[in-house]
Amino acid sequence: MKQVAYGVLVIGATLGLSACGPQSTPEQTVEITDAKPDPVPAPAAPTPVETPASHEESATPVESSAPDLAKGKRQFAKCKVCHTLAQGERNKIGPNLYGVLDRPAASVQGFKYSAALKASALTWDEATLDQWLQNPRQTVPGTSMSFVGVRDDKARRDLLAYVIEQTASAE
Repeated sequence: MKQVAYGVLVIGATLGLSACGPQSTPEQTVEITDAKPDPVPAPAAPTPVETPASHEESATPVESSAPDLAKGKRQFAKCKVCHTLAQGERNKIGPNLYGVLDRPAASVQGFKYSAALKASALTWDEATLDQWLQNPRQTVPGTSMSFVGVRDDKARRDLLAYVIEQTASAE
C-alpha cells in the first residue's frame, strides 16, 4: 500500500512539474521503484545571537509615569503669576503654597479665600491636589480660582511633584 501511495505521489508530482516545463513525450516514462526518498535533513539549530553583557547591564528601564521635576517647573510657570512657593514669600493673587501638603484648604493667614473653598473642608493631600489641579472649579464649585486646570495626566503629575518638592517644610 505504501508503495502504491508513493508511486501515485511521484506520478502526481511528475505530472504537476511537467506542466511547468517542456511537454513530455510518449517515450518519457516514470520509473517507480521501492526506493524511499532521502530523508530531509533537520534544520540546524539557530545560532543564538549574543548581545554584549555591558549593553544589557547598562540599559535602564524608563518609567514613563515617573514625574519629571524639570517639566513640572516649566508647568509651574503658569502658576507663578498667582502663587509663590518659598517659605516667607508673600501672597499674590493666590496664596503662598509653602507647606501646602497635608494642610487644610483655605488656611493661609492673611489670604482672602472664597466662601466655597472655606466651606470645602478639604485637606491638601496628593490625591486632592491632583484633583484640584485637574479642574479646580469642578473640585470646588464656586471657587474664585480662575485657573482651568491641567488635563494631561503626565503634565499634572510633573507639576504636582515639583510643587510638593519645592514647598515641603523641613520638619
